Amino acid sequence: MAITNQQIDIAERSQIAAATDLNPQVRLIAGPGTGKSAVIERRIHWLLDQGVLPNNIFVISFTRASAIDLQKRVHNYCRNNGRPDGEEVSISTLHSLALRALRTAHLLAYPGKPCIADDWELKNVIDQEFSVNSGYRHRNAGGGYSPGRCKDIRQMYEAYCGTGQWNPANYIPPDPPITDQERVDYQTFHLSRTQIYSCLLPGEIVQQCLNNMSAGTLNPVTLLNIQHLIVDEYQDLNPVDIDFIDCLTNIGVTTFVAGDDDQSIYSFRFASPLGIQLYQNRFQNATVHTLQDCFRCTPTVLTAAQTLINRFQDQNRVPKHLSSLYENSNPPENGYVHLWQFQSDIQEARAVAQSINSLIRRGIVPKDIMVLLANSKVQLKSITDELDRENIAYESPRETSFIDTIPGRFMTGILRAICHTD
Repeated sequence: MAITNQQIDIAERSQIAAATDLNPQVRLIAGPGTGKSAVIERRIHWLLDQGVLPNNIFVISFTRASAIDLQKRVHNYCRNNGRPDGEEVSISTLHSLALRALRTAHLLAYPGKPCIADDWELKNVIDQEFSVNSGYRHRNAGGGYSPGRCKDIRQMYEAYCGTGQWNPANYIPPDPPITDQERVDYQTFHLSRTQIYSCLLPGEIVQQCLNNMSAGTLNPVTLLNIQHLIVDEYQDLNPVDIDFIDCLTNIGVTTFVAGDDDQSIYSFRFASPLGIQLYQNRFQNATVHTLQDCFRCTPTVLTAAQTLINRFQDQNRVPKHLSSLYENSNPPENGYVHLWQFQSDIQEARAVAQSINSLIRRGIVPKDIMVLLANSKVQLKSITDELDRENIAYESPRETSFIDTIPGRFMTGILRAICHTD
């Protein structure tokens, strides 16, 4: 499938216009495969060409994995285009940026270098210890909270850290609801454990940073010399994250936010597409750019996706008119979308496995094939049974990675003790 040079040139004009925008606030709406990462690469290179020092440019992405991927892309692009100093640009998660600001300001009162607790640590250390701790506290009142209840209480506190509210819109309260006493018990326990382990909940560090900024005890802009801030995957930020970015913008940082509200999939982490949808309401003089030429999807695939999105769009959705470059490629390629219907889950699973087998025989790399399940509890076993029948190797979503096994955690602990002497 050959996209012509003329098509590429036309699509890149929109990318270049966004990358070189001089406005203090820029919002880039970029659908899947339209070149969002390419714009970020170009913008960093352009800023360096304009005389901006690399240590005055900060780029943040939503997850550590996406930040590492973006870092590799930016470094390669700058190095290959005569700007090796692009490797000095800070590219990290928002949590890392907030942590760096607090550490530089000496506002972290922990016995060691603080870290963000991961899912395994939350479940197997924090929740378990909270259960035991509450047992001691409530032994005269019928015992403490079960580990499952401890998880519910902790998740309510995480929701507060991410949104600044105790009952935010995306939070689904457990049955029975969390009581005021349970909330107080957790806050007391959490304060003690952060001091023992120097660990924080995922959304907590940004909230701490924001609270210090609001109190006037922290100014990350002057502290870290932030002049330009580029935010990738802006649609995945939660309300506290958005407030933090807005504060930096209002202090005087030139801010470039990029994302796509249609791709906001982290509502369970309290991400809100309203941040990018209503950006113009908060910064009325911001420039808006929209990338609409899709390099990734063929017309049939793109039409199917847009039809589904348009059918279920919310009232604040940013209008888009994506077009596939393969429609006018040389030769044109429409692509395929198959809709299958079956009488049983076994028939469905067998067809999926046979289809995958056919793709592999035709040269598709197995790691490039993904199966999305609507309900793992219902569908996973029948799918994996049929994949086993076809002798197809796969990675199950329920497989435990090595780092989350007992030996893996033991080795992690040893490495931490060696590398972090505090």
